[in-house]
Amino acid sequence: MLRLLFTFFITLVIALPAFGSTTYKNRLMPPFASIVYGDNGKPIGFYYTGKFRLYAPYNKIPKTLIYAVITAEDERFFEHRGIDPIGIIRAAITDISKGKIVQGGSTITQQLAKMVFLSPQRTIERKLKEIELAKKLEENLTKEEILELYLNYVYLSNGAYGVRAAAWVLFGAKLNQLTPAQCALLAGIIRGPEYYNPFKHPQRALKRRNLILKKMLQKGYITEAQYQEAIKEPLTPLKSPNFPRTAGYDLDFIKYEILKKGILTPKQLYRGGYSIYTSIDPEIEKYAQEVLKKYDEIYSKKHKLKDLQCAGFAVDRDGKVIFIVGGSDYSKTKLNRAFQVQRPIGSTAKPFTYLTAFQNGWSPLDFISNQPIEMPMDKINPKTGKRMWWKPVNYERRFSPFMTLREALMHSVNVATLHLAMHFPQKIRENLIKFELISPNSPFDLSYVLGSFPSNLYRVVRAYTAFQNAGILKEPYVILKVKNRYGKVVYIGYPHLKKVSSPQPVFILRSILQDVVKRGTAASISYLTDQFDVAGKTGTTNEYRDTYFTGFTTSFVMSVWFGRDSYKPMWRGATGGGVSAPPWGKIALKLCEKLKCGTFTPTYQEIVENYPPPTHFPEKEMEEIYYDQLINQLGENESSKEASVGKDNSSSNRR
Repeated sequence: MLRLLFTFFITLVIALPAFGSTTYKNRLMPPFASIVYGDNGKPIGFYYTGKFRLYAPYNKIPKTLIYAVITAEDERFFEHRGIDPIGIIRAAITDISKGKIVQGGSTITQQLAKMVFLSPQRTIERKLKEIELAKKLEENLTKEEILELYLNYVYLSNGAYGVRAAAWVLFGAKLNQLTPAQCALLAGIIRGPEYYNPFKHPQRALKRRNLILKKMLQKGYITEAQYQEAIKEPLTPLKSPNFPRTAGYDLDFIKYEILKKGILTPKQLYRGGYSIYTSIDPEIEKYAQEVLKKYDEIYSKKHKLKDLQCAGFAVDRDGKVIFIVGGSDYSKTKLNRAFQVQRPIGSTAKPFTYLTAFQNGWSPLDFISNQPIEMPMDKINPKTGKRMWWKPVNYERRFSPFMTLREALMHSVNVATLHLAMHFPQKIRENLIKFELISPNSPFDLSYVLGSFPSNLYRVVRAYTAFQNAGILKEPYVILKVKNRYGKVVYIGYPHLKKVSSPQPVFILRSILQDVVKRGTAASISYLTDQFDVAGKTGTTNEYRDTYFTGFTTSFVMSVWFGRDSYKPMWRGATGGGVSAPPWGKIALKLCEKLKCGTFTPTYQEIVENYPPPTHFPEKEMEEIYYDQLINQLGENESSKEASVGKDNSSSNRR
């Protein structure tokens, strides 16, 4: 019954109206892998299921390769109509003399029929089906279409199906780069893909190749000079096969964008043979991975940690993704921490409070309190049964009567930031929503200004693009263009822009973020400022669980993170400036070699010289605070003749 159904199916496929041979040919095409290209135009990976096969249209297959295949497999291909009686008789004589089927005598059309419709089993019944199907193929297809199908189906060793995939796997080359010797080798492999595998059996493959080259010379397909040059050529320039890369932090992110945006369906992606052009810089991607892994290993060894991880993400000025690193080693951990994980971002969130202040008329020279805060919470202490109080502290647990906004942000002072935030908490919430760090439905409390809410590098970098671009937020994107297997463009990537702030408050904020690098919490990379403008913000979460540095130049925005997957503390003293900023700096140097980082416009000096005059300087309140603190400290230090009352300790804050 199954055999009857199978025969009916084959007959139906062959008998279907062709609607033009091209339509019929396309129905017979196998699935093809989609190719992912980096920004240099070279493949960085592939998406496929099953067999690795790349689509090659007939007009892109070198004539020399076609002549080599005809020479090796079917010398009378353009003369017969699917069946070659001379070849069949020759094969029959051989089979009878051996007492079994050892030589097929199949034409290229017969081989194609077998590959498309039949099993490889050698029986008389299958041979008869093969002959009938070959006749039908010849009736419905041109010789060129038969060759195109055949050269896309045929297996050529080392997991490569079709000549285009084989050219890449065996030679690391495009079809139009193949030499006559390489064309002859591919043609020779068809007869026995494993027997003539050039990596496993080089002598057999060489002998077979040279035999085909000699026949090609005799038939006039190549010249004497080409022949002499070809037989001296090594089998392949590769030491081992070029196996296709199918996964990685970059490829996972590219796939995520393709499917999330609906650019392609999963079936199209894995079977459609699309060409996907991306903004990923393979050189920078590799370098960033190496740098972050090296620092991860150094920190892990020094502090005896087994589950420390890292991540990095960068976009250029237009929002195009340059690289994405989701962990220390993809072969050991597939989780992409740059966009698949959400964790608190700590002081990375503080600039949004200060931007809100500048949008509402505050000056960096204005003063804000840095006195302790105690606020009741909606929680009861289970041990005492009493209401719990929120008592935020600064990094070094020191306070001061007041400080300027500029100093508070430069040194990432928690309590001063909270005092500032209490002037306009709802406006800060609106900014966090506008900058797409939190959703409109997210809860909000004062701890959010210190980065207690969960986020990831993708969202952080997206938000910081507005700091780089005068208040214009740019959605990161990695897909530049997608073509179908016939070369038709089906998608073009473009930046999604959104105005989130007027320019002037952003310029003011940017100047202070430059100070963060020059002499603030990210002073560990201040050496960069001798070469180009850099601005950024460190971030450290409670109990040293996460460290961040997010910064930008005129050419890129980049964020780096370190933390433990177990969400346990790293080590005491781990901060964004000491842990994440150093590798950020090394990667930034490499990026600026390629992208030519420069000077911000307007310049730092122009912005600082034109700061708005201070308007928030409550002298009487400050005098009272100062006096109360003086009395308290004198009372606690009666025997002390010196009192460091009112000293601004915020500069020691390293969060």
